[in-house]
Amino acid sequence: MFMSDRRNEELWNEDLIDILNERFPDFIIFKGRILKDIFLQKNKTGKYELQLGFFDQDIVIYKKGDLMDVKDIQECKSIRLHNNNSNAKNTIIIPSIIIELKYDGVNTHGIITYSNIASDIKAIFPKCKYIFALRHSSGSSDNKFLRNGKNFDNIIYFDNNENYGKKYVKGQFREELKKSKQLNDKFESLVDFIELIMKSPSNSFLK
Repeated sequence: MFMSDRRNEELWNEDLIDILNERFPDFIIFKGRILKDIFLQKNKTGKYELQLGFFDQDIVIYKKGDLMDVKDIQECKSIRLHNNNSNAKNTIIIPSIIIELKYDGVNTHGIITYSNIASDIKAIFPKCKYIFALRHSSGSSDNKFLRNGKNFDNIIYFDNNENYGKKYVKGQFREELKKSKQLNDKFESLVDFIELIMKSPSNSFLK
């Protein structure tokens, strides 16, 4: 990813989080780290440790009470936590929804990589939904995603040809939603899915 694309993606990421926080004030929505790996490895003394590894995610959505206190785990010498969120090292977030973002398409290797990440996270959090969202679907065909993105619960494009290839500016996505009914309808479908997962009443289904 070129530097300009990375900055475009960062700004779009910030805008999406701001908009979603306005739509869902009762939930926690942020960019941060989620537990992805649990494995055994020897430490410097030659003894095995149970190690927990965390991985950055573009958008994480969870309910305010969905946290696990791991202060006692932190004090255990045979368990080690890697790269947990710096402002919440004594808690593990239990995500309900994760949204991975890509600004300008993604190649086959990238789709496979993120699908594997989704699989790893869902193995730990089986109720978590994993969404892959693209700002522009350049070079990313439906067939490519369906073949290689089997672990994504949803895949959505927010194409707007008018701004493709142009520098993204803060607040741009919000303005585009106002101007384009097609783009707004796509975004509302994402909102509807989030609402369905986060606000669904209790029923007989386990997941």
